[in-house]
Parts: sequence; structure tokens; C-alpha cells
Amino acid sequence: MFKSVVAFLALAVISTAHASYHVASYNTDNLDPNRPTRVMVVGNGDDLGLLFEEVAKAKAVKYTENYPQDQIALIAINEKEMGSEWNLKRYGFKIERNDSSTLDGKEFIKEVSKFKKILSLDIFSHSSAQFGIHLDGRANRLNITTKGLEALKPNFMKDAFAYLHGCNSGFNLAPFLSNIWGIPVAGSMTSTNFQRLHSDGNFYLSEEGYAPNSDWAKTNALSYDKEVECKTGTCQRLKPDNTPYVGFWGAYRAGGLPFYKFFCVKNSEADCLRVMAKSMLSHTLTINLKKNSSLAEYKKAVFDFLCPVSSKKDLRGECEAKLDEALVTGDMTYNPFSRPQVECNFKECKVEIDCEKVLFTGVPKPGTCELKNNTPAPATTLVREYKAYLAAFPSLSK
Repeated sequence: MFKSVVAFLALAVISTAHASYHVASYNTDNLDPNRPTRVMVVGNGDDLGLLFEEVAKAKAVKYTENYPQDQIALIAINEKEMGSEWNLKRYGFKIERNDSSTLDGKEFIKEVSKFKKILSLDIFSHSSAQFGIHLDGRANRLNITTKGLEALKPNFMKDAFAYLHGCNSGFNLAPFLSNIWGIPVAGSMTSTNFQRLHSDGNFYLSEEGYAPNSDWAKTNALSYDKEVECKTGTCQRLKPDNTPYVGFWGAYRAGGLPFYKFFCVKNSEADCLRVMAKSMLSHTLTINLKKNSSLAEYKKAVFDFLCPVSSKKDLRGECEAKLDEALVTGDMTYNPFSRPQVECNFKECKVEIDCEKVLFTGVPKPGTCELKNNTPAPATTLVREYKAYLAAFPSLSK
């Protein structure tokens, strides 16, 4: 699957810093630093072009429909050679300001901290377990060594959450940020990839061989309050792969997870579950989930979020049946992932990533990293996560 550009989400690609970024709004006239805000950050796309912007647009629509009282702020790398400003305007964003600074960790903190009532933070970017999120090229990152991140903690409101949509963001960065910010943070335990809406009503990888055919949807009548044209940026989403990460840094063949895993390091279980339910309202799904959706509709959304899909067999249907069966049998070991699951709870995962080090520098050597899955028995992460989402359903409407 690593033959097309979308397979490079986890690469530490070499790129020249653009030294510029946009600050934009969606569905509001002017950004107010004291208004409850949904913050979205788009990193340098490199070979992916402006796909990160497209996924951000899809999220912006969901936030607007389900939380119309909240403002949406976008901080996005200025991809001048790709026409990012024109593209954002085409997607309905209003450019509030173009900043000539380089979007590194320090600049990220400066911009995000301007918003005093953050309800959610979504970051769409290349990332790696070793070096975190790539903001403006490989040299400018957001990771566990970024100084000053803890200063953002007071800016997050009650029930705030964060999503790190890049590759392998759950191994180190997601639990770290959950700990210092005191909020639930979701990250991926493998590579992430773009899924495109197909005419059959499912989202598939757009690479050759991963969809039934090339009859891609031209409109999306499933995810939103009204049918929208795909060309407006509403038919793409980012999802973890159903295979372990294999790429620039090495091979994590010993395990992974096919969904974004939430970490709630300092949150009570009740608070964690409440936020998980509310966060479901932000996703581009095969159903238009609302605060007043029924349990059956909510379950369909959770299945779409947790379960992988395949054009070769009814993997989604199998996953749905097995998860419900687990509630009856008590067998927690169902695993649709192509390799073993990793064992995770809301605090941590039982894994290690070992890499050879570059001589004298101690920096991880590309191509040498391997995942150690420290779970002797079959993991139970997926079923436990499903049970958690079901227990959280009453919070959806609150």
C-alpha cells in the first residue's frame, strides 16, 4: 500500500521551511479570542498536496452543524506553490491573517494560546513516533521536547479534547499531551491514510486495489445535514490503516490498532467516556450523527469509527457482529487488525519502539525501528474501547 503519495504520512520527509502560515476562520466573521473555539492546525503537506486542508474542511462542516455556537479557527501552513490560500477560500474559510513566521513548536503555542476557551484541537500533519508532529517541514516539530506546551492547559475548557490525525501519534505524543493538558487526547497506533467516499456508501483508500472500483462518490448524502458535492472538500477523511506501520523509520509489524485511541491520563473514567461520546460528533462518517441520535444510529457511527473496511470481504460486517457477540460471550479478544493488537488502556500502551542509534548523535537511525508488543496474551483493546463508547452513549445528548 506504500506505492502512492498517501503512504508517506509517517515519513520524515525533507522539505524546505515555508516560513509562513495562514490564520483563517470558518462560519464566522472575525475570530474572537474569548469565544469558545474549535482549533484546527494543518501542517506541511509535502507530497500530499492540500489533502490535509480538505480533511480539515470536512471536520469544519461537522463542527458547524453540531456546534453552531462555537467558532472555528484554522492555522495552516502557507503552501504558496500549491495555492493553499485560494484553496482555503474555495472551501469556505476566511483568511484572517497571513503570518510570515515559521510555524514551529514555539509559534504553535503562541497562536493556539490566543484562544482562551478551546473546546477541541485537531492537528492534521505528517508525524512519527520518534519526532512527533511535523508542522512546517521536518525541522519544525511539535513533540514531547517542545518547551512551554504546558502553558496551554488553562485554555482548555471542560470536556475539551484533542485529535492527532497523523501517523503513529499515539505511541508517545498523545499520552504525553493528555498528561500535561489534563484532557483526553486521541492518537494513532499505526500509519494513517486518506479514505475517500465511494458510491457504495463506504470510505476506502483511494489507492488501486483497495476499493471495489473507481466509481467514487460525487456527492456526500450520508455525513451531513444536507447533500454536498465532493468537490467542496467533504468526501475525504483520515483514518488509521488496518496494517502495521512500515515506512521510513522501520517496521512495526508486531502490532497496532485500526482506530484512533483515546488517552485520558489524568481524567476520571466518567469524564473520559463523556468526552469520547461528544467527540464522535466531529467525525465524517457513513451516518450523520447528531446529539439526539438513537442508540442504533450511535452504534453505526461507532462501528464506522472503530472497525476497518475491506473491498475483498465484509470485514465491517464481521467486526460489527463480533463486537456485539463479545458483549454476550465475554470474549474480549476479537481482532480485525491484520496483525496482533497492542494492549492499551486509557493511560498507556504496553509497547516499546526500539531503534538503532546514529553514531555519536544518539538519534534514531531511519529504517531500523521495530515495535515490541509487550502483551503475552491476545489483546482486548478493541472490545474494551467498544464497550466504553457504548457506556458513553447517554452523554451524547448532554
